[in-house]
Amino acid sequence: MSENRREFFRVIFNQALSGKVSVYGGSFLPIQIYDVSAGGLVFSSPLNLPIGESVSCSFELLEKDFLLEGSIVRKATGVDVVECGVEFAVNQGASSELFKQLNYYQIRQRKSLLED
Repeated sequence: MSENRREFFRVIFNQALSGKVSVYGGSFLPIQIYDVSAGGLVFSSPLNLPIGESVSCSFELLEKDFLLEGSIVRKATGVDVVECGVEFAVNQGASSELFKQLNYYQIRQRKSLLED
């Protein structure tokens, strides 16, 4: 039996969420976000960022904008894209707001599955 080591529940999107990532405070580049928790997210991009790199992640969830700082904690390199795992830096206000929006999203996601 596998053990779940995550501190926060994770919402996996049926269709990737569009977002942006900035490195070194530079311009934002487009990414595809596959899942999000209050503690981090997983995205894919053509960028090959090193583990430990600081990033700013920007995305919208249920019409609420988020801009969260974090660092790359894992990555997997594919043919044309790199999948990166980001761990957010602790920001209690943004983290609790994201947690609330993820709960709303998950409720809507489950309701739509039940209605299908």
